[in-house]
Amino acid sequence: MGLSLNVKGLVNSYFRNFVLVLWIVSSLFVLFLLSRIDWVVHHELYDFGLQFSAVWADPYWFSLRLIYVCLTVPSVLSGVVLGLDFWDKRNDAKGVVKGLERNNMLVRCPNCEHVFSKPLVMLDFSGGKTRLVSVCPYCNYVLGEADAGEEDLDVRVVFSEEEKKWVIH
Repeated sequence: MGLSLNVKGLVNSYFRNFVLVLWIVSSLFVLFLLSRIDWVVHHELYDFGLQFSAVWADPYWFSLRLIYVCLTVPSVLSGVVLGLDFWDKRNDAKGVVKGLERNNMLVRCPNCEHVFSKPLVMLDFSGGKTRLVSVCPYCNYVLGEADAGEEDLDVRVVFSEEEKKWVIH
């Protein structure tokens, strides 16, 4: 399940970036086509007897400028999102190296690829004896035993009548 979530996140990231790039490319293509239409209106149609008039020119110019704005604003925002995504990925890679230079232990989960400094320590009741295990705080992937050098713990969870709650012994 954790692997499918990781693949799904990776696909979503690539798909989102693909959609943003596709949007930018198509808007540039549409802007080019609009400039060709504008060329036809301002140059070619005059050869066929078009007479300039503010009656048709003002709505034409207003519509053309509105189309330019409606294409340019989302394209610029898409470019900003792509740039920020690239910047975040670049800084994540630098952050791992910087943390290692400061002798901080950073862990990258092999399941979800998140980087963190402290794994969660949990009790594993799945085997015969209870043991402490380190897990990823993002996906709960078991990274290994928290105290591999010590013997297994004899831990039980019981309900304490005195404290009126579940306690670990």
